[in-house]
Amino acid sequence: MEIKRNINLNIKKTVENSVCGNEEFHFYVDELTSNNYMPTYAGMADEKYAFDEMGDEFFEFLAQKADEDGIYIRLVYATASEMDGEAVFQLEYGEAKEEYRTEDIDDVLVFEFADYGIKVKGSEVTFGATIEGGCGHTPYFAEFGSKKASEDFISLENPLNRRIISIMEGMIYD
Repeated sequence: MEIKRNINLNIKKTVENSVCGNEEFHFYVDELTSNNYMPTYAGMADEKYAFDEMGDEFFEFLAQKADEDGIYIRLVYATASEMDGEAVFQLEYGEAKEEYRTEDIDDVLVFEFADYGIKVKGSEVTFGATIEGGCGHTPYFAEFGSKKASEDFISLENPLNRRIISIMEGMIYD
């Protein structure tokens, strides 16, 4: 399973596809610093541009940031719970909602909420997730299979992550 690839990403189509068609799902893109940290708390960069203002200026800004330090585009938002020995995940992406269940409870992390997406730096696109560094800390990007964060959360052995990656592959436009 490839987690990093070089493509000529169509940022506009990918971002428009990522916002779930839902104005409440407004944390769709963040700037990244050179060490993969968000310079603002999740979503603060979005305040520069409202959902209704995704015009040419917005996409020029994203293209510039993607070429400089990179951007993180959220593609899948997930919440989780454990019921009757199963992990149950509610996934939102594009204009879809899906429930994903697994009995492999030891191979997944049941979390309150998480987001998954892509880091875009120039022509390099990497699948990953934003990870909360703790109360009051800025989230950072970690690619799937990374040793930088909880291996339970971003492991490629995690059945949820395999599903997430297959969803994201269909949401990326070149």
